[in-house]
Amino acid sequence: MTLDKTSTKTLQITIVDAPICTVTVLEDRALVQRKGKVNLTSGLWRICVEKVAPVISDKSLRAQFGTKNQNSSINDVRLRRRMLVKEAEKPEEIEYLLAEYRKFVNLFEEISEDRQYQEKNFQELRSISDKTIEEIPIDAVWGQLDPSNWRSQFQTLFQKLRETQNEILSSYTQEEELAEKINYLIERIKASYRPDLVYIASIEADLAIANEGEYELVFDYIVPNALWRPEHQARLLTGEESKLDFRCGGCVWQRTGEDWDNVDLVFSTARASLGTEPPILTDDRLKVKDKSEEIIVEAREQEIQTAGLGTGDIPSQQPETVNLPGVDDGGEVRQLRASVKATVPSDGLPYRVPLFSFESPAEIEYVLIPEIATEVILKSQQINFASHPLLAAPVDLIRSSEFIGKTSILFIAPREKFALGWGADAALRVQRTQESQQVENHLTKWNIYTFTTKIFLSNIGAEPKVIKIIERVPVSEIEQVKVEVIRDKTTDEVQPDENGFCIWNVTLEAYCQKVVTLLHKIEAAPEISNVVKFDRQLP
Repeated sequence: MTLDKTSTKTLQITIVDAPICTVTVLEDRALVQRKGKVNLTSGLWRICVEKVAPVISDKSLRAQFGTKNQNSSINDVRLRRRMLVKEAEKPEEIEYLLAEYRKFVNLFEEISEDRQYQEKNFQELRSISDKTIEEIPIDAVWGQLDPSNWRSQFQTLFQKLRETQNEILSSYTQEEELAEKINYLIERIKASYRPDLVYIASIEADLAIANEGEYELVFDYIVPNALWRPEHQARLLTGEESKLDFRCGGCVWQRTGEDWDNVDLVFSTARASLGTEPPILTDDRLKVKDKSEEIIVEAREQEIQTAGLGTGDIPSQQPETVNLPGVDDGGEVRQLRASVKATVPSDGLPYRVPLFSFESPAEIEYVLIPEIATEVILKSQQINFASHPLLAAPVDLIRSSEFIGKTSILFIAPREKFALGWGADAALRVQRTQESQQVENHLTKWNIYTFTTKIFLSNIGAEPKVIKIIERVPVSEIEQVKVEVIRDKTTDEVQPDENGFCIWNVTLEAYCQKVVTLLHKIEAAPEISNVVKFDRQLP
């Protein structure tokens, strides 16, 4: 083996201050980047970065120069972990704790003795009162009647009983408080005598420096125990021109063992732990079965997705992705950078970090879906004017300056409309009734189910309201079942759309009432059996 001149030089060791500058937070981990500058002379150097997280993934640790250095190189980088025994507290601190413990124990014993003495007095007073009450009939038999004397004696006796009872209850309260303090001091004293194990870690990098000068070193590594989730805030300002102030943020939790102090945060939706292996194929055996002449019909609930309302004539951009736990990014990896530097201590508590915000004009309307809830909801429609999509997340709702509750949204693409609900209007009262009837057509043998739905509206407020009412009827997918809304017996002769929704726009004046009626029928062929509730009120 041949040794060059550089390898025979003495290894020099120095400690470098390389604070955390950038953290990329994923759904279940974080990528941490540290940067530091140091003046080095030519030769072999060992660079140490202290006070790093001991939970670092060793295989993810990487080191490089901040600028190109053709002649210098990084030969090796590794993580060094050490276990330390935490020293006990100072003797004077332990003596102070013991003195406090003895003081509280003595006070507890004094209060306990006083309470026992008071309880004994209370029992004696009770005995005196019982005997006094027993003597009253005897005195009355012997003609010794003195009501004023009795009243005076009992008032004095009962007053003494009440005072003694209050003192006993007060003693019990003081004993409970002292017991809590004593238990707390016992735990502190035990912890002071108990040595704890502390794990510390540092990064070591071996460098071969060719030229003297200042070098910038960059360290990257991955740590667990860190995650983020999107969180939004919407503020609605109503008036002649209503508008919405929407703010998007990220909520961060981390307990990695190192604090992120004044760092650039980047929130990523990449799923590094998501498997990419295809599923194992299994045999799928097919069997031939005779077709039954009997038709079995079942009703099913189908959800109409309205997360994004589209952009005018353009349909909704809601992506059709697999519903995975974590952050819904629409199937495309997103990286959102925080608008300000953030500080996130390693305590496991949530910290909000602002990402971006936008303002949008809001279209306000009152919506009623009585089949789901008999409440009129204030609804706003606005456009996502941000350059980024709105990720699925909870939303804090604020009207003017008042917090009114929470809601949630799904994935909303840029320039797409979306809706938010702002709670019920207390001035609008709603009641919904539905009646059903079943008859058989003797000529065709078809079963006819008739449903009459009535919605009673009442406005007890001083302002008129325009209410959008949405009711639904079933949508048939087979010829043997027919659904029809009876036009002449339905309010405003409303007809359902392709999804079975009937919509009314009702103007309800102040202190006024109205009734909206919907009548529809379902006709089923005689070969239809096992009919599973075409409607909720079907017997």
